[in-house]
Amino acid sequence: MYVIAVASQKGGVGKTTISLNLGLALARAGHRALILELDAQGSLGLSLGLADRARPGVAELLTGAERLEAVLLRTRDPQLQVLTVGRVDPTTVSGFEEALARGPVLPSVIARLAPDFELVVMDCPAGLGKVTTRALEIATHVLLPLQAEPLALRSVGQMLALIDRVRAEKNPRLSVLGMVLSMFDRQASASLEVAETLWTKFPDGIILDTVVPRDEAFLEASLRGAPLLLMQKRPPPLARIFDQLANDVLVRLEPASAEDDDDPIPLLV
Repeated sequence: MYVIAVASQKGGVGKTTISLNLGLALARAGHRALILELDAQGSLGLSLGLADRARPGVAELLTGAERLEAVLLRTRDPQLQVLTVGRVDPTTVSGFEEALARGPVLPSVIARLAPDFELVVMDCPAGLGKVTTRALEIATHVLLPLQAEPLALRSVGQMLALIDRVRAEKNPRLSVLGMVLSMFDRQASASLEVAETLWTKFPDGIILDTVVPRDEAFLEASLRGAPLLLMQKRPPPLARIFDQLANDVLVRLEPASAEDDDDPIPLLV
């Protein structure tokens, strides 16, 4: 099972939007997928149209109030399930984060999910705190959304330093899937400059081909409580971006072997 942490030092870069739509796109591609929310703010549940902290989830697993089977949320796609953060009291967020980061529950949950899912997408809170660090400690891969603005670009080094430390001390198998440029605005010079810096200054292969634009469709989808792919009977063209992102991710998770690359190119007829 692949466990992908969607993480960023900076908030507001589209982590939840990417986690939600990527998870669904992976499921639509035929993979048994779970989206796991670790952010105490509960943005994933709200993006699905659930009332604020309406459902039990990770918080109840931490206290032992619920069993894992009882808090998994099935979706309209039979290949996709969701585990929201649960009922986290805003006044006890620090205690929730401490229990999540220090206790054995999160690794245990991941281990129990392994027989039933091929991919788990973890929506991490913003920043380099305990929960994000814990997620990196149990993940197989990390996907880094990067907002197309200068401040976000300057934060990349801090996240990469954390990943290096986690690799050295806790999780040597952790691999960086890459960075995905998000909230990109072709009309904004600052956005273009950030994109150019990424494409020219960073090592080849670290920047994914998919670019997620800034678009009102994402806000509308959140207001409707649905992923972009399920907003209409015919998904808007923008939804195809996440099919492309899912393909980018799958190619990096399971790269073609050298043997495959040497095979003859099949003819059309």
